[in-house]
Amino acid sequence: MKVTRTAQKINLNLVMDVPADVHKDMINLFSSEDGKQYTDECRNHTTTIRKKLEKFQEIAWKHGKQSLRIVCEPTGQYHNKLLRTARRMGFFTNLVQGESVNKFRMVESNDTGKTDQKDPRVIHTLAKLNKVITHRMLNEDYLCLRKLGKLYDEADVSLVRGKGRVDKILVELFCDYSFKKDFLYSNSGLALVEKYGCNPYKIITTGYTRFHKAMKKKVSRIREKTLQRLWEDAQSSVLNEQPSGYIDILEQQICILLDDVFRLEERKEKISKQMIEILERLRQDDPLIPPPTPHVLSEKNLARLLGETGPIGDFDSWRKLLRYGGLNINMKQSGRYKGQYKISKKGRALLRKVLSQIILPLITKKRLLGEYYHHKKDVEKQPGTKAMTAVMRKFLKKFYGWCRSGEPFNKVRFFKCESELLKAA
Repeated sequence: MKVTRTAQKINLNLVMDVPADVHKDMINLFSSEDGKQYTDECRNHTTTIRKKLEKFQEIAWKHGKQSLRIVCEPTGQYHNKLLRTARRMGFFTNLVQGESVNKFRMVESNDTGKTDQKDPRVIHTLAKLNKVITHRMLNEDYLCLRKLGKLYDEADVSLVRGKGRVDKILVELFCDYSFKKDFLYSNSGLALVEKYGCNPYKIITTGYTRFHKAMKKKVSRIREKTLQRLWEDAQSSVLNEQPSGYIDILEQQICILLDDVFRLEERKEKISKQMIEILERLRQDDPLIPPPTPHVLSEKNLARLLGETGPIGDFDSWRKLLRYGGLNINMKQSGRYKGQYKISKKGRALLRKVLSQIILPLITKKRLLGEYYHHKKDVEKQPGTKAMTAVMRKFLKKFYGWCRSGEPFNKVRFFKCESELLKAA
C-alpha cells in the first residue's frame, strides 16, 4: 500500500489559531476569538499536551470553529512533541520563523522586551497575517534518509578532525616526516604504523637492513626510493632526542587515533549502503527519481540530496526549492542605492553543504559545470565563493527539473531550455 501526504488547505475562517512558545520543559499557549483571550501553560509532555489541546478544541467549538491550527517556532527537537500530537488529533500545524517573531515583537507590543507570555501573542498576530511556514511531515523512508544523511555528515566531520589530530601528533613524533598526508593511509604507510608505530626511534634502532626486510615483507611492491627516504627522515628526526617516555605516549596516541579514523571510515561506508538501500525503495514508489549518472551524480550523493530536500513533488516550483535551501537571493535596493545581492541562508544549511560537495568535482574545466564556473570567475570576475553559489543554484534548479521530468540525464538539455531546443530542431 502506498501512503502519501497531501498539502494542507486551510480555511482560516473555520480554524482557531493556538500559538505556542515551546521550551524544553514548559509550553505557553494563547488564543483569541471574538474579543476573548485564552492563555494557558502546560508541561512539555505528550499526555499533558493532548489534554490541553482538547480544552482548546472545546473553546473552538463554542466559537463556531471546526478545528485548531497549532503554530510555533522551530526549537530543534522540543517542538516536535507538540506538533506530532496535534497532527494525531487531526489539527493543522504550521511554523513561524524565529527571526520574524523577534522583529515583529516590537510592532506587536511596542517594546523590545521578551517574555514567555508575550511571544505567543506575537506568533498569533503572524498567524493571522498568514506569515507561516509549512510544517512538513516526511514519510518513514525520507525521514530515515534525512537522519542517515545527518549521521553521515557528523561522521565525515569527525573523520576530518581525526585526520587533523593524527597529522598534529605526527609532527611531534616524526618531525622530519616528508611524505604527503595521504601516504600514511596507503598500504606502505599502514605497514609503517603496524610494524614501527611510525616511531623514528624504533626504525633507527632496528637498522636499515632489518627495516628494509620488514617493510618489504609487509608490502612487497614498496619502492626502494620510498624506503630510503623514510630511513633518511627517521635519521633526521631522532636528532631531536626527545624523552623516551614522551615518545611512547605519542606512538600510543597515533595508533589510537588511526583506529578511530578507520572506524569512522567504516561507519561512513555502512551509512552509505543504508542510504542507497532506502533510495532503491523510494525509486520503486516514485519512478521519477532519476538514476545515478557517472561523472555527474553518484547514488550516494543522490540519496544525501533527496534526504535534505524530501519529495521533490512537494515544491510547486524550483524557486520554492531554492528558498527551502536558503539559496534564494536577498536583494537590498533603495532609490539609487543598490547593495550586494546575497543568498538568504535561511533554509537548510546541510542541503547547501551537500550541494557544494556534489558540485566541487564538477567545476574543473573538463567536467560538466567547468565552463559555466570559470566563465563566472574569469570573465565576470566573480569571487570563487560567489561563483560556487551561482553553480549551486543552477545545479539545484536543474535537479528539480530532472526529477520532475522522469527522463535520463541529458547534457544538452542541462544547459538549454525547451524553447532553445525546439528552435535548434
